[in-house]
Amino acid sequence: MTLEDKNFVNQLLPQQYRAKSFLISGTTTPETIESVMKENRLDYPVVLKPNNGCRGRNVELIQNQADVKTYLQNYGNEDLLLEEYIDYPNEVGVFYIRFPHEKEGFLSGIVEKKGITVTGDGKQTLGELVKYNLRYHGFYSKIFHHGQYNGNYIPREDEQLLLSSIGNHARGATFYDVSDKISPKLTDLFNEICNSVNGFYYGRFDVKFRTWEELENGENFKIIELNGAASEPTFIYDPDHSYFFAVKEIMRHWDFMYKIAGLNKKSGHHFTNIDECWKILKEFNPFLTS
Repeated sequence: MTLEDKNFVNQLLPQQYRAKSFLISGTTTPETIESVMKENRLDYPVVLKPNNGCRGRNVELIQNQADVKTYLQNYGNEDLLLEEYIDYPNEVGVFYIRFPHEKEGFLSGIVEKKGITVTGDGKQTLGELVKYNLRYHGFYSKIFHHGQYNGNYIPREDEQLLLSSIGNHARGATFYDVSDKISPKLTDLFNEICNSVNGFYYGRFDVKFRTWEELENGENFKIIELNGAASEPTFIYDPDHSYFFAVKEIMRHWDFMYKIAGLNKKSGHHFTNIDECWKILKEFNPFLTS
């Protein structure tokens, strides 16, 4: 349920549905990244991220060769994923559930993700708009580190600037519950996608797309990540939702997962036993080995 192999998961999905991605194993060099990009006809910007990661850890949008060099200096000591950057304006997380004995599943919720965005007032500098924002000020150094944005620039009144497109709340994105967008056509699309992945019954698809109408029609969209049993129903993070709403939704989803697991067990799937769980726990917690 943790640190899953993202490249393995990506390969489960038909290429027509997902962003291109390539595993870069072990310690690598900028020349290796350039070679993979050239071979697969990728242009900047691209995305680099750990093959085993979570909560947006070390996910970076790479604009040029200098960014590649900096990234590898900071994070190049583990297996990485090099991904095509999907330049669609909208990003959502679609939670899909299907019981193993049923042919069709359902969508339990949809979250819309909005990256770090500030709106100008014609008076404050870009740096001030970030620094004095309760949600964004902790990301100030990250936003202005590469020199891509001028902190002294004064945006016009009502001018909106997207400063980070990484759709993770741990990286400053705001999540909105748009479960009202669930429709029969959208459900049919994800039934088609999920039926192409043998043994997949529960998880969240992170999707970038151009318009809702095109997404429903299966056009102009790409899956940028698929999360399984560890998936959160991330629509709970809508600022308008309460803590109790979140707890209720987590319990509801865990109940779905429990029922799916029970059906899988009846059909002969292997379950991790207590000894195996304890061994795994000790591998990730050095205090338990002392």
